[in-house]
Amino acid sequence: MKLIRHLFRPARGGAAAVVVVFAFLLVIASRAGLMGIPMALLVISWYFKYAYILFDHTVRGFDEPPTLDIQMVNPVNEQRPLGQVVILGLIYLAVKQVQQYLGFPAAFALTGVCLFFLPASVAVLGLESNLLKAAYPVAWFRLVHGLGWLYGAVLLVIFGYALGLAVLWKLDLPMPLEIAIGMFALLSVFSFLGGALYERRDELGIETWVSPERTEALKTKEDLRESEKLVLDAYGLMRAGAHVKSWQVLAEWLKSRGHAPEDYRWLCERTVTWDDPRYITRLTEEHVARLLILKRNGEALDVVAQRLNLDPSFRPKSAADTLGVAQLACQGGGSPKVARALLADFATRFAGDPRVPVADALAHHLR
Repeated sequence: MKLIRHLFRPARGGAAAVVVVFAFLLVIASRAGLMGIPMALLVISWYFKYAYILFDHTVRGFDEPPTLDIQMVNPVNEQRPLGQVVILGLIYLAVKQVQQYLGFPAAFALTGVCLFFLPASVAVLGLESNLLKAAYPVAWFRLVHGLGWLYGAVLLVIFGYALGLAVLWKLDLPMPLEIAIGMFALLSVFSFLGGALYERRDELGIETWVSPERTEALKTKEDLRESEKLVLDAYGLMRAGAHVKSWQVLAEWLKSRGHAPEDYRWLCERTVTWDDPRYITRLTEEHVARLLILKRNGEALDVVAQRLNLDPSFRPKSAADTLGVAQLACQGGGSPKVARALLADFATRFAGDPRVPVADALAHHLR
């Protein structure tokens, strides 16, 4: 389905307008005789310039076809269609030379090879805007290899359009319709070729302007910027002594993001250097509790161990969490030191809790 949208892109937006308007202009030029030749050449030039611009937009990840403007058809700004004509001329001369010196079979074979690599030449010229690279066979091979089976799909689309147009033109359709269909087909090929390159952007090392990865990266960057600002606001409130408001800012941020353990970790990394240690202590308590709820026991044990290295007085916030982490440290965590630290004052901190006898027995076992 991703490839199909590239195929039908010229049917909407600016591309559809180009097809309709330019087909109408070519019909007028065809009926003007010799006087219409300059107009026809101008329209064809503009059309192929637009085809390369559509190719650019597709490769860079834009889904909507561009709207034609005066800058696009400026002959100084866009020389790729002329460059492609030069390449075709060089291919023609090469075929004629081969035919003259090696005969028709060799020339026929060379023609087939050149036709096979012609879309690759168009793609290289479209990407690099460099005539020498676009005429360099090694660059063709690299691009074909990078596209893989998608290059075969491009050739299949070209063959399908060629066959379809041959059939349609035998139906003797009205000239404006024939021209419009032909123009749409060529724009569709350029769009499909650009789409194939876009789908293989990672393999080919193509830098896009719009892509799921780029969109996600921009979203992540913006999210990080907003989160950093929120933490800075909370820090300012803390320095001003507005601890209730400061904690409320942090708590609401965590709630809005679903209390994800990764967010707790990120927030702990930014509050560990705050002047008031109560923030990092409370955040770590909440972090450990959240990890235990999610059955991410190994991570909970690691968080407690890391915090104890910085603050030996740290304890999880509840008797259940404290005993649970201690049991993890004893049973499979390989951290008896952590267990001893958590159980050393368990009876004092949670006096009267039904878990005290279990904690005392575990502490006795560790001696």
